[in-house]
Parts: sequence; structure tokens; C-alpha cells
Amino acid sequence: MKRKSIKRLAVLGAIGYAGALARLKPQPSYLVDLEWQREAPLRLTMLGLTKLMPWLYGTRGEEGVKALQYVFYQVGVDRAQLLKHALDIDPNDARSLGRVLDYEDGMVGVRGIWTEENMGRAVKEERRCPAADELAACPEVCTCLMMAMEAGTFSIINPQLKVPEITKLLSKGDDCCLAVIEVPSAGAWAGQVSPQATQDEFAPVIKVPGLQGRLMARAMLSLGRALYALATGSQEKMMWYEFFRYEPGARQGEG
Repeated sequence: MKRKSIKRLAVLGAIGYAGALARLKPQPSYLVDLEWQREAPLRLTMLGLTKLMPWLYGTRGEEGVKALQYVFYQVGVDRAQLLKHALDIDPNDARSLGRVLDYEDGMVGVRGIWTEENMGRAVKEERRCPAADELAACPEVCTCLMMAMEAGTFSIINPQLKVPEITKLLSKGDDCCLAVIEVPSAGAWAGQVSPQATQDEFAPVIKVPGLQGRLMARAMLSLGRALYALATGSQEKMMWYEFFRYEPGARQGEG
């Protein structure tokens, strides 16, 4: 009986996943494309978020979206020290802070190059995002939701950081997603090339054994912490909230 139950669950899971994939409207050739299959979970997640944010705003207004943002912000806060040490980040080096973006991009198949890699200012052009088409339905998932998570992370690693900017988005039809990191605390070293500059055509994928699993475990704890804070009214103020507030219909250029 137990074996039959497992088989039934497996079949139901496969049917459910197939149904979910159908939402992406894949061409038949995509179904046997291993890269497309690897990227499908990200695309489905982003597609879901593009539906969730407008729905929350429509049913609960700004406070509904803000609660979701707070969950992502708490994930960012709780992962900050882990990322700082695992990725060997110098808080006073903009390019070094950019390793957070490199690590995230590597996990989800985003590809980009750094056009500036100085200690005071680093600029990354993300030229390929697997979920750009899905995110077109609600680009604010990046500028308002993903930025909430980054804000939580950077608020711990370097609270003096200038508000990071996202001035272009592939999901809006731009030629890239343009991310800018500026560090006022770099001081006299601001114009110097960062010791962690890659100077490659594409930023290398960062792989740290065991880090992804540790981040996932910590995210589960963050979820519980955020939900408790929301339920009890004890949530803390989100750094830079005014810059990533969700305002449907408004021009979203900064995170």
C-alpha cells in the first residue's frame, strides 16, 4: 500500500508539474531542452509573483504588498552575514558587494558583465534573464520585491551604502537590466579598480559548496520570523522602503 501511495503521489506530482509548465506555453522542442527545463521553475515562480503582487494590491492595498515585501526583506537580513563571509565580501568595495548579484545570477541563469568595477562604483549589465518574458507582466517584481530582499541584505553588510539603482529592465524591453552600486565609504579608494574585479566578458558563476542549502534552510527560518512579526505587529522598518514601494502605473526606475 505504501509503495502504491508513493507512485500515486509521484504521478499526481508529474501531472501537476506538467499543468504548471503549460502556463509557460512551451514549444514542443522546449520540452526536451534541458536548459529550458532547468529554467522552468524560475520562470514559473516569477510568473506567479507577477500575478500575486497586483492581486495583493487590489485586495489589500499597499499594506498587502508591503507584507510580502517584508518577508523578502527578512530573508535578505537573515542571509546577509552568511553571504558576506561565504562570498568574501568587502563592505567598502562596490564591486565586492556585487558578488551578491553574481551569486544570485549564477543560481538562476542570469548572465551579465560588469562595465564598471571600481571600489566606489560598480555597474552590471545583465543581458540575459530566463524569466524576462514572464516578468513583463509586472516588472515591479524586480524593482519592488527582489529589491526588498537586496535592501535587507545590504542594510546589514553596509548600511551606509547609497540606494542601489536598477535603471533598465529587460522585462520592459530595454537592452539589459542595469544595476548600479555606489559606496560612499570607499573614500580615497573610490576610483581604484576593485581587487575582486573579474574583467571577463561575463561575470563568472560563483559556486560555494553547501551555501545554497544553507541559504534555503535560513530562508525557511526567515519566513517564520517574518510571519510572526506581521501577525504580532512587531515588524521593523524596512531600509529604503520609499525607493521600492509598489505603485502600480508609476514609473519604476529605482530599487
